[in-house]
Amino acid sequence: MTTNQTVWLITWIIVLVSVLATLLIYLHTGHVIIALIVAPPIIHWIMKKRFSKE
Repeated sequence: MTTNQTVWLITWIIVLVSVLATLLIYLHTGHVIIALIVAPPIIHWIMKKRFSKE
């Protein structure tokens, strides 16, 4: 698996976990946690920068 594929795989896992956590929190409390929706693209950007330097 290439570095780019690894980054995308980890990104999709994080996105799925974040969306699931946001959905569960919303169903339980009625509040949407914006940080869980915004965090995955930021994490992907950081990982792409880190892996591109290697």
